Amino acid sequence: MKHIKEIKIGILLITSLLFVSSSFASASLPQKPKGAAEKVRVTYTAGRNPKSIMPVRLLEGIEIWPASNESNITHYNVYWGDVLNNKLGLLLAPRLAKIDAKKDGSVLEYEFPENFKMEVGAFYILVCSANEYGEYCPKENNFEKITDPLLSIYNKLNHVKGLVGDNQHLPGVELMATCSDLICNGNETPESCPSDCGEYGQASFNFMVLCDEASLQSVYHPTSVEEIQSIVKLANKNGVRIKVSSGQTKNNTAGSASGIICTDGITMIMDKFDHSQAELDMKLETFEGIQVVNVASGTNLHELGEWLFERDKGLGYIHLGWRHASVAGAIGTSAHGSSPKNRNILSHSVVSMDIVGSDGQLRTYSRGTTGKTDPDLWKSVLTHMGYFGIITRLRLEVQPATNTHVKITFHDEKELFEENRKGSVIADIKECDYGQYNWFPSLGQYLRTCGKTTTAKSELGANNRLIFPYVDTSSLSIEETMQAFQVGSADPSIDTHQSMAYLRRNGWHITPPLIKTIAGETRYTTNAIGPTHRIISSKLIDNVGREMRQMDWEVAVPEENAQAAIEYIRDWAKGFNNANRSMPVPLIGIFIRFSKIEDASLMAYTGAGNGFTDGTTAMHIELPIFVPIGLSDQEFNHYMGPYEEAMRMLITKHGARAHWGKNTHSKDSWVFELQRDIGAYGDFLDRYSAKIGQVDPNGMFANKFAKSIGIKYPNFIYPKDW
Repeated sequence: MKHIKEIKIGILLITSLLFVSSSFASASLPQKPKGAAEKVRVTYTAGRNPKSIMPVRLLEGIEIWPASNESNITHYNVYWGDVLNNKLGLLLAPRLAKIDAKKDGSVLEYEFPENFKMEVGAFYILVCSANEYGEYCPKENNFEKITDPLLSIYNKLNHVKGLVGDNQHLPGVELMATCSDLICNGNETPESCPSDCGEYGQASFNFMVLCDEASLQSVYHPTSVEEIQSIVKLANKNGVRIKVSSGQTKNNTAGSASGIICTDGITMIMDKFDHSQAELDMKLETFEGIQVVNVASGTNLHELGEWLFERDKGLGYIHLGWRHASVAGAIGTSAHGSSPKNRNILSHSVVSMDIVGSDGQLRTYSRGTTGKTDPDLWKSVLTHMGYFGIITRLRLEVQPATNTHVKITFHDEKELFEENRKGSVIADIKECDYGQYNWFPSLGQYLRTCGKTTTAKSELGANNRLIFPYVDTSSLSIEETMQAFQVGSADPSIDTHQSMAYLRRNGWHITPPLIKTIAGETRYTTNAIGPTHRIISSKLIDNVGREMRQMDWEVAVPEENAQAAIEYIRDWAKGFNNANRSMPVPLIGIFIRFSKIEDASLMAYTGAGNGFTDGTTAMHIELPIFVPIGLSDQEFNHYMGPYEEAMRMLITKHGARAHWGKNTHSKDSWVFELQRDIGAYGDFLDRYSAKIGQVDPNGMFANKFAKSIGIKYPNFIYPKDW
């Protein structure tokens, strides 16, 4: 019995030792990763043929939001993923990249080798967290789909065509087959389609503002300072007013699209007052100790960028998203590009301006002279709106030419809101030298564009095509497109605009907004390095033979109110508006852009003061929308009402200011009257008005728009019908 007891004790002791040893060994076994990447985004170049059913894309780069806990992660492995989110090839799957963990929470960026082709059968990019002991490859957030829902897109196209065919009875749909082709045809009349059949001296680029108060015989295209002075002398003699327009866009139309462009007198179009005239050539020089370019006021801003680039110079990030503005025109409305941290308003780069005043005299105003002797006058002419005279030449600050590396990625909108780990929309984009969003709230998705200045070489053919996208008129003709927008406007309960938003967003995934040349072919891409002025600015589409009937609602919101404003817009777009209607905003989505706030101009709508803090970032909220025709006043107000509601709320509740060259249909200036009445500019407006009265006391350059924004003249009383 004694021996048996000793044996049992021995067994228990051995078992206990084995358990302790096993536990110790288990505790020291190598640990595989447990955390996974929080988010993955890729950039790519589209296939050679946009219509291809099986496109072969080139993988350009990847961005990885790392695991929240990287304590046992040394690197991340990148693979192709199959339709089930598994590695393509399972255990034999080739690793596309090994990317070391930084362990500082920052986004990991990796560029793939040149011409890195997408594997046949690949649907996703899959990222696995790893260390020397193994990998962790869940199926949650650590992948991104790189193929397109082609069947769904095809069905959506047919759905839209069916809606157009089934709703020809709705107001304006039949008329929209031809209206806005700028030919008076079909059943059009001056009343039903004024852009095609009406008479007007000048029009906005989108033909939403038609200046019909002055005759066609009162339009001049000067080519010299002397000619301008003679026109002013003639105007003084006959007691008529003058308005200046850029005429840079198609059909000599104006770049601005508000009543700011109209007059009841002489329209002076500056399309020929540029470097094409021998005596108006561009030149580099030093002025008041600053290196500048001396340029004629009518010069196209993009052409100026090209001229400077050839001489290894540039203007930085001040180029607009739209290329057609003239230099003086862009300054007139404090027009902007999109940069959350760099100067992107041309007005603030002006060093001097030569202006022919209402008395016909040519005067020079400059930062170093006028800016010191009469600061308010200098700060006023920097957003001149055409009220100080006719600008003939400008000197603009220049800097060394730069290249910018732009990446466009596709996201879920919750990343700007509840899952925005940086806390705000501005913080999310602040790292970018050039940054913006195209947001489709009805789809819950957006495109994020982020560009950073780089010393890397420009890629061949790198350019921006955001507002000159690929258009396949064989899939959906321009007539069907216009009529589809009309259907959705005439009856917003029909999902036409929602369907068009779906097609626009997915169209950008198939043919992205950037281009570059590969093997002699132009390819659409989401990843390109190009000269700054080319890669951040785009030509407006003009090869479809129709005007889009598009207008922009746009305001700037101070940084302090930006997040609250965009959250309001999200709710508004999802039906929390007076019409209880979802707002798809289908043309290019809601455009969210940014500007550095500077104390440089009294009336720059992103200028410091009155709620806008110097040195912070303003957020532009822009709603590019379709404007229907042929609706009754009640039907039109039903369609337009929610947009006007949003603008009113942004201005009155979120401290927003309206872009001077937008926010207008049918010459209605109510937005500007609203901000005038609530004092959006504080005493700046009165100071601005005083300086206009100082240089133009008799109102030679006055118009209806001047009255609507609150300008007063010492010796001029507005006509009662204004």
